[in-house]
Amino acid sequence: MIVYAYSSTDGRAILQTQALPDLLHPGDFLIPGYHSPKSVPDSNWLLADEYFAYLDENDKPPRRWQDGNWTILKEKVPTTGWLKSDCTQSRQFDDASEVTEDYTPDKPATLFDYWTDSGWQTDQQAKFEAEVKAVNIIRRQKYAQISDPLLSESLMLRELGDDISAEATKQQALEWYQKIKDDHPWPQPLI
Repeated sequence: MIVYAYSSTDGRAILQTQALPDLLHPGDFLIPGYHSPKSVPDSNWLLADEYFAYLDENDKPPRRWQDGNWTILKEKVPTTGWLKSDCTQSRQFDDASEVTEDYTPDKPATLFDYWTDSGWQTDQQAKFEAEVKAVNIIRRQKYAQISDPLLSESLMLRELGDDISAEATKQQALEWYQKIKDDHPWPQPLI
């Protein structure tokens, strides 16, 4: 006798195999748990995102085959949802149909987006302020690493009476200061 194995987690058809004869009851067969003698229906007409699962009335795979039937289910499509109140927060959902009302499957374009009835909108002012802050931080780091030590060296050389070296070192510091400003310009202000 052919029996059809199904998954104990989601009821999905796995394989077909032979049931062993029941030696104590001639003519009967031993049907293991999560196996059914009911054949899997023809899958030629299933849609690409559908499959057969053996489920009971509670939509759970039954251990005993007598408690279930083959059912058509849709494949779950894992989906990321973004929290509408905070676009930096996301969560994985097992299926697109499970995305709750406070989340959206639409990905925000920037970290400065906020949710409206028409979708994500970018808070241009917050974006501009963050860009200014980022430029300010990188400039300060570069000044501290490059131009400030040169300027300090220039002052020390001047104190020691080496005005020519002091002026050359100060000029180097000013050139680095300008290069840092040129390499890291301020963002364009909002109009």
